[in-house]
Amino acid sequence: MITILADENIAHLHEYFDNHHVRMIQLKGRDINQSFIDKYNPDVLLIRSVTPINANVISNIKNVKFIGSATIGTDHVDTDFLKKHHVHFTNAKGCSKHSVAQYVITAILTKNPHFINKKITLGIIGLGNIGKTLTQYAKDLNWEILGYDPYLPKSDLNNSDLENLLQKSDVVSIHTPLTKTGDYPTHQLFNKNTLSHLKNNAILINTARGEIINQEDLLTAIDNKNLQVILDVFPFEPTIDKVLLDKLQIATPHIAGYTTDGKLRGTDMIYQAFCHFFDLPILKNMNDLLPINDFYWQNLKDNLLDNNHHILKSYYDIIKDDISLRQICCDVVLGSDFDKLRKNYELKREWLYG
Repeated sequence: MITILADENIAHLHEYFDNHHVRMIQLKGRDINQSFIDKYNPDVLLIRSVTPINANVISNIKNVKFIGSATIGTDHVDTDFLKKHHVHFTNAKGCSKHSVAQYVITAILTKNPHFINKKITLGIIGLGNIGKTLTQYAKDLNWEILGYDPYLPKSDLNNSDLENLLQKSDVVSIHTPLTKTGDYPTHQLFNKNTLSHLKNNAILINTARGEIINQEDLLTAIDNKNLQVILDVFPFEPTIDKVLLDKLQIATPHIAGYTTDGKLRGTDMIYQAFCHFFDLPILKNMNDLLPINDFYWQNLKDNLLDNNHHILKSYYDIIKDDISLRQICCDVVLGSDFDKLRKNYELKREWLYG
């Protein structure tokens, strides 16, 4: 029997893994640590971004052979540490790329519906799965695109340096991983100097990682440049200062990728990797679990171009998520309340593209 220690918030775990001879133990993601590895001696860890995996948290990996993260990002996992201990790691790369791109489009048009018939310039920092997917939607809206990714060769999409992008973009959307080393670290990439290059009245959106932005420098820039800032992730997440929250145009609790489709796809991807690693048959497919979807991007786009702006709310009511987050804030948003909001989040549907 394979023992699995899993984050309880990973979607449809039992529908997938109960088809095999496994022992499933589920915990809050932030509680998965050395003590529970010692207690249950799992063969497998199934995690999300709230569970750090490194030598400081887990000094003895014990019997763990496989770790799957049902998320796009990997900054919470020390892959060198896992390689040293011969632990196989996989993540759900690209699982929520459409979900996050659709969040960005919704955020922009909710606050600026007139942009639908205006040739704005959208700057995209980071041209991985999400950044590239966002360009598809922006091109459909006939927006100009400036892209910047220092790790990719120059191209029609990767067509700008960072300073030029910041100076010329009406909207800047961040889609980089969080890194603290290398030639182009992104930790606090948006600091006093970087923020100074943004246009006055620009829109800044972060759905990547909160620590990419320096909070104090952002607060100053919001006042000095009249920035419209939209955050789904926060510098000290899961805690959020009220002083920051009050300055934001839209704030949501790290749910940009939270769709039925994206969450299910994340589970499906780590399940398939699990089956491959343990040489087990794949007995479940996400299409078996997805309900009928009537949300089509083409239909939404056509209505928006005809100035039927009200339809956007029926596709995704982002202001509802903003209100829910603000309602749990006193002087700060507490981490426990933030996590509860995410755990009980009513999943939206991804729009069908193409």
